[in-house]
Amino acid sequence: MRRYLPLLGVLFLVLLTACGPAEGEESPEPPEEGPLALASLSVEVSRGALSTEELARAVRELPEALRAALADQGVEAETVSVSVGSSPEATAQAVREGGVDAAFLPAEDYAALENPPRLLLTAGDGEGAMAAMVHPEDTALAGERFAKALAAAVNAVREEQPVFGSRDYAWAEPEEDVAGEGLSP
Repeated sequence: MRRYLPLLGVLFLVLLTACGPAEGEESPEPPEEGPLALASLSVEVSRGALSTEELARAVRELPEALRAALADQGVEAETVSVSVGSSPEATAQAVREGGVDAAFLPAEDYAALENPPRLLLTAGDGEGAMAAMVHPEDTALAGERFAKALAAAVNAVREEQPVFGSRDYAWAEPEEDVAGEGLSP
């Protein structure tokens, strides 16, 4: 029986490899399971050129509007909070340290950051362009599913909320390096 044990092991391995995808084919992606559930989502917006009244209105009205718009996109956040950043650098630091989940800044402020967090969304180019950033190690928030849901949610509420600017948001797909690993812009 001992002589046949290695032969059975090799046969088992051959059977396992035969069950995998054919050469050149990728395994199908597993279906996304139900809504993306978040216990909380903290969002920070930039002061920009907005008035105190516009910022106060955003802090007061935006949490519920964003929560509802995200739910329409399959992201269920138990609570959403909105704060106003004191500066682009402070906002970026809050994202890097995990105190803020997602932050929205004018694109020129994002581009001027020395060590920016992961770019998640962009809106337009040139004057008035906006950027949204998240912590790169938060896989739920840095992924395509959340990015597309957040872009759709922000686009749905931005006409009532000037903190997001006037342009449509879209997922800022990470660039690929030579090894095929995503890079944070």
